[in-house]
Amino acid sequence: MRNNQRTRLRVTSGAIAAASALALVGFTAGSSQAAAASQSRTTAARPAWADTSSLSVRIHALDPGAGQRYASVVLTNRTHKTVRTQGYVGLQLLNSHGKNVTTRVVRDAGHTPLITLKPGQSVHTTLHWTIVGSTGEPTKAEKNPTGLEVTPPDSRHHLTTAWKLGDVLQKGRIDITPLAKGSGPK
Repeated sequence: MRNNQRTRLRVTSGAIAAASALALVGFTAGSSQAAAASQSRTTAARPAWADTSSLSVRIHALDPGAGQRYASVVLTNRTHKTVRTQGYVGLQLLNSHGKNVTTRVVRDAGHTPLITLKPGQSVHTTLHWTIVGSTGEPTKAEKNPTGLEVTPPDSRHHLTTAWKLGDVLQKGRIDITPLAKGSGPK
């Protein structure tokens, strides 16, 4: 009789171990499937990246200081869908013939949050430059920009707008801030 009890005990212990292993495998597989399904829903719900086909651009001057100039470049979602963006824009000044004018963009350090834009919402960057020349600055004709190309973050294409804000000296240096939600300071 004692042998029978030991055998039953061994079978019972083995059955418990097997059931535990199956439960663990089932839990792990279920968790992986749930995580994959969740990621799929997140990816499907993620808005498209903002590019030149979804944005419009405008620029407006801000209050100047002694030899210092400021402006806001505003990008607005012109679609009927939500888009997202993050980081810094690219800039290139142009002359009246559409040719590049020396431009050196310097990014201010700052936080670059992911920004979601519903239809009609905007992001902005603040520009700062000087009209005080340095040694070797070009002549008036060489430094008078009339247009500005604005390249959204992670884009290969640009939007163009008029530049009516005068000269950009110090060899075309323009300091910019990371994109921030809203149309910026007035």
